[in-house]
Amino acid sequence: MLDFRMETFLTVCNDMNFTHAAEHLNLTQPAVSQHIKHLEKTYGTELFIRDKKKLRLTPAGEILRSALETMRNDENTLKNECRRV
Repeated sequence: MLDFRMETFLTVCNDMNFTHAAEHLNLTQPAVSQHIKHLEKTYGTELFIRDKKKLRLTPAGEILRSALETMRNDENTLKNECRRV
């Protein structure tokens, strides 16, 4: 199971907007910001480029996004395989 902060990161990646991600996750925008700050501290790099009103992933953010999507897909595959046994 992905950490809740990682799920927040993926939601921000999909929405490219902290406020919209917060609404989808039923969180406050400051909570979403704190989740992202925690991940940036954990990985020692910025994950987003914050340009005025535009949000973009950094190269490190792209790597993390890809890895987390793979982890989520692998987890879903594992759950399905275990249920079939």
